[in-house]
Amino acid sequence: MTSKVAQTRSEQALSLLRSGYLFASRVRRRAGVSADSGCPVRMPLLGKQTVLVRGEEGVKLFYDTSRVQRDGAMPEVVKGPLFGSGAVHGLDGEAHRVRKNQLADMAYEDERVAEYKPLVAEELAALAQRWQGGDNVYDSTAIAFGRASFRWAGIPWDTQEMDRWAHRMSRLLDTFGRPATQAVAWADRIALDRRFAKLIRDVRSGAVAAPEDSVLAHMAELVDEHGALVDEKTAGIELQNLTRPNVAVARFAAFAATALVEHPEWIERIRAASRAQGGTLLDVPEAVAFAQEVRRVYPFVPVLPAEATVDTEVQGCPVHKGQRILLDILGTNTDPASWDRAATFDPERFMGVADAEAITTFIPQGGADVRTGHRCPGEKIAVTSLSAAVVALCRPEVQLPSDQDDLTFSWTHMLTRPATGVRVRSTR
Repeated sequence: MTSKVAQTRSEQALSLLRSGYLFASRVRRRAGVSADSGCPVRMPLLGKQTVLVRGEEGVKLFYDTSRVQRDGAMPEVVKGPLFGSGAVHGLDGEAHRVRKNQLADMAYEDERVAEYKPLVAEELAALAQRWQGGDNVYDSTAIAFGRASFRWAGIPWDTQEMDRWAHRMSRLLDTFGRPATQAVAWADRIALDRRFAKLIRDVRSGAVAAPEDSVLAHMAELVDEHGALVDEKTAGIELQNLTRPNVAVARFAAFAATALVEHPEWIERIRAASRAQGGTLLDVPEAVAFAQEVRRVYPFVPVLPAEATVDTEVQGCPVHKGQRILLDILGTNTDPASWDRAATFDPERFMGVADAEAITTFIPQGGADVRTGHRCPGEKIAVTSLSAAVVALCRPEVQLPSDQDDLTFSWTHMLTRPATGVRVRSTR
């Protein structure tokens, strides 16, 4: 397949900082590429030649481990606070395969997801009391998802400590990557790393008893590709990487509340489907479809970087060894070449879809195979959390906001979310 190769010659780092989620579309426009074209664009970014890609061909290149690596591609200012030093996100080859499989064993297998479901349902049901006094969806679900995640992992914390660390995980997502708040992000990262390293150390020494076969117990036994026990800090970081991404789902929960206000016809539909299943929050097909469409349309991760390890090409555009490849995540999720009525919010497109991960261009939390690629192993848990929150927001006693301020968010601020968190009230 051949394609015209577009390019822009000016350095784009400042544009990325200023444009946020609009960066990729603005780069294409400056390069003379139409909005519905998936043509790759060459550009200088942080002093390195970079190829911006999107769509099916872009995804196939980006997640091809025989041609691309992640190690060294992401700036430390982003990678350090967000993922932690030595985390699976920066590994390649055998080291990545071994680490990723251990994490997938914990979060991706259906029996592990089944253990999580009643916990998140219980925590979300308890939100009715918080919402009765008035609260916002973002902050309240971050705490609910955090509590459910820590309990699921077997971490022996009381409610106060669970809330404390869920809050710090949530704040880190609000502060990393920006000069004005980077110090706060690093402070939270250091505090989280110390607390989770101590937790691993205490389990290994016997000072803390981890439940048998729990996520905590397995992370305390995490090994590298040579079979050697990893250090306590790295094990603690990976334990965070099995819990923190679920706290991040609170951003999608806030966007889901926004989407329900803008598409109220789905509220009664989801409510009726839940009633037909006995009033459950879990596994309601309409809510799952709504959650998947929220994940497709609303902004979460704007772009992801990698580096070519061999000379290759994408859609006729040469990519040389050592050059950066930038995958447009949001643009791929809304690519007109991949999705019918790509810009339209329509959960119906996911009704009856048994495996959304099989859709190549559906990559809100990474793509390719979960064990061999860089897809988030907690994606099933994320969808469980979000769809259950959608049902909770559709309950008759929940009053969604009518103030437009609750629905607004910035397209240039990363990571974005509705500014107010979407205020909500329960009459129960």
